[in-house]
Amino acid sequence: MSAPSPDSVRDHFAERAPLIQNFGSALDVLSEITSELGFTQVLYGYLPTSARLPNGEWLPLKLNVRNFPHDWEDEWTQFMSVDPYYRACFDGIMPLEWAEVQARPDLTAKQRAACDYLGDFGLSHGITVPVHLPFGRFAVVSAIADRSCANWTGVRERAREPLHWLTHDFTQFVLDRGYEDQIETIGPVRLTPREIECLKWASAGKTSSETAIIIGRSVETVRLHLKNAIRKLDACNRAQAVAGAVQMGLI
Repeated sequence: MSAPSPDSVRDHFAERAPLIQNFGSALDVLSEITSELGFTQVLYGYLPTSARLPNGEWLPLKLNVRNFPHDWEDEWTQFMSVDPYYRACFDGIMPLEWAEVQARPDLTAKQRAACDYLGDFGLSHGITVPVHLPFGRFAVVSAIADRSCANWTGVRERAREPLHWLTHDFTQFVLDRGYEDQIETIGPVRLTPREIECLKWASAGKTSSETAIIIGRSVETVRLHLKNAIRKLDACNRAQAVAGAVQMGLI
């Protein structure tokens, strides 16, 4: 089979784009096109904030998938933060072949377990394309060929470059259409509206007394909201909590 050119694949997506009405249908189109490239599964992940928390921990990456095996996600939650293909995305900007990641000598035991877990479902061959966006945002497409693929080498060779450009076009399309709010993610912190409001005024330089007057609550209540926000954000003080909330896109 001759290799499709990146331009032909991108044109194919552009032709189907007018029919897309939401993120779900966009993912369906992505699945159709990657299937035509020879892949059997595809996933898309998106983080609206930096992948790392202020304390250095990794955010879990929720995978939005098409054609994955039944029950594959039952025990995947334990690997969401250590996923080696996800972590490897932050070593560069080019497509990653899963075999290269699997061969890394610095993988932890849990990362190797993550590879083995997917492998048990027949998901061992894939290409991951990272997209590093402004303000620390991140998106990723992984296209996979399971055991039913008879010629992984051929798929890998002809599809790597088209997949790279398709991923970037797809992500730009999702952002331009405002579909990012429809993408299922796992938020690192859940702040109440009042906690967010108090942090916003703190970020503007307002004291607790000034914030209390602005929002019509007591000073003690404002301090309680800020104390809870500091705890939830794993911060040491108000300034660090504001910085963390800004980094995560919460304010």
